[in-house]
Amino acid sequence: MSDQKLLRLEKRHKGLARVTAAINDLYIYGVYESNYPALMDTLNDAKDACKDELRDTHVEIVAITKANEITKLNPSTEQQLMEDYDE
Repeated sequence: MSDQKLLRLEKRHKGLARVTAAINDLYIYGVYESNYPALMDTLNDAKDACKDELRDTHVEIVAITKANEITKLNPSTEQQLMEDYDE
C-alpha cells in the first residue's frame, strides 16, 4: 500500500516539476512578461502554487521513505549470532 502511494507521489512530484520548468522556460519561445502581462501573472501564480505542492509532496515522500526504513525489521542480535555460529 505505501509502495503504491510512494510511486503516486513520485509521479506527482515529477509532473509538478515539469510544469514549473515549462513555465520558467517560456522566455525561450518568446513569451515575455512585457508581451503578455496578464498571462504571465496567471502563470506565475500557477508556478507558485506548483512550488507549494512540490514542497508538500516532497515532505510526504521523505516521511514515507523514512517510515519504511524504520519499520523494516532488522534481524535480532541473537539471530545474527546464531547464523554466524552455524557458518
